[in-house]
Amino acid sequence: MVVIRSSVRAFAIAGLALGAAGSAFAQEQTDTRGLEVITSKRLNQLRTIFIATPEEYPLSKASYPVLVLLDADDFPQYELALASVRFLASRTAIPKMIVVGIPNGSRRTHDLTPPPTGKTATDFPTAGGAAAFAGFVVDEVLPLVREKYRTLPTTILAGHSFGGLFALAVAAQNPGVFKGVIAMSPALWWNDSSLVVTYSDILARSRGRERIFVTSGGLEPTIDRNTGNFATRLDALSPATVVVEYRRYPEDTHMLTPAPSLADGLRFVFEPVSLAKLPISRLGPGSDSATIVRAVLQTEEVYHFAARSLGLPDLLPENVLNGLGYGVLDSMKNPALAAWVFGRNVLLYPESANVYDSLGDALLAGSDTTGARAQFQRAIDTAIKLGQPVADITKQKIAALARTDAAMAKH
Repeated sequence: MVVIRSSVRAFAIAGLALGAAGSAFAQEQTDTRGLEVITSKRLNQLRTIFIATPEEYPLSKASYPVLVLLDADDFPQYELALASVRFLASRTAIPKMIVVGIPNGSRRTHDLTPPPTGKTATDFPTAGGAAAFAGFVVDEVLPLVREKYRTLPTTILAGHSFGGLFALAVAAQNPGVFKGVIAMSPALWWNDSSLVVTYSDILARSRGRERIFVTSGGLEPTIDRNTGNFATRLDALSPATVVVEYRRYPEDTHMLTPAPSLADGLRFVFEPVSLAKLPISRLGPGSDSATIVRAVLQTEEVYHFAARSLGLPDLLPENVLNGLGYGVLDSMKNPALAAWVFGRNVLLYPESANVYDSLGDALLAGSDTTGARAQFQRAIDTAIKLGQPVADITKQKIAALARTDAAMAKH
């Protein structure tokens, strides 16, 4: 199915689900940078790739999805990609990710294009290295990243212009390698626009399960026309296993489309596990306890199957129920229900110090000081067990309860 949308964006979610995060363990999300040098047999040369991992990566045992970004030597675009990933992950729109940037430099046209024909061959006589470069990405870059870094099967390829054309070529010729493909302003004018038909036909017959996001700007007429034709044709062919969305940005030039395209593309790829698609998104301040309990249980089930389809861990992320629990506690003033929500997180993440701290807050709000003290202590014990720093706020809560006990003892 192809979904065609304009650039007008609407995104709403229940305030409860994105209420005060309430986490004593929230961190600013930046990234750590690295380089890897590959002696490529496919390209018969040395290639350098950039690696950016989430800030927490060195202290975490978690594995992460991988975003492969072409033209990483376009540093403003690369930095924007890193910022977009951090921002969206901090808002729970996408998971935290490892970003692999592949520079193309002076070999860009050769690397990213299929064999040229006709007038294109005359205009670009050194083009046509896409097959070898795809082998480099798929058979050399990805195995190295998976060997040296903790990764999930979820891998996304993103490219702009020639990079967008290359991304569609990889989607068509290497089905299923990438769970998501983001083709930003793809140069589908290549070879007299013949690839509009070639790639749409191949993708329509594909048995690979992929989510493909294609974009164009209204101020890049040739690319805009060809990309629109590609999306319309593929929609008419009704692919069975490939989900494609086309987004048009009427006021954007060719050089501006990467800015909205990557963020929108990442949200599209992870749309099946987006909060907006989960039952808890329909909750509101008027929801009663039974409705909230039912929505939480349904959300866990829906997320389980959606995450598996993307190669993600199938447990609902900790911060989703954490945010909902504090929404129930702060907005609905219902500590018993909040304790139940936080208790679900304890079941899902028994080795997280934060889940015990949050449960302690709900018990304390319900005047169960004994239970709250026990949960705050479990948070401290869990952090120590895992070799993590104990949150100052948890220490402060324990100390405040001790002062209250001492004051009551005097009376």
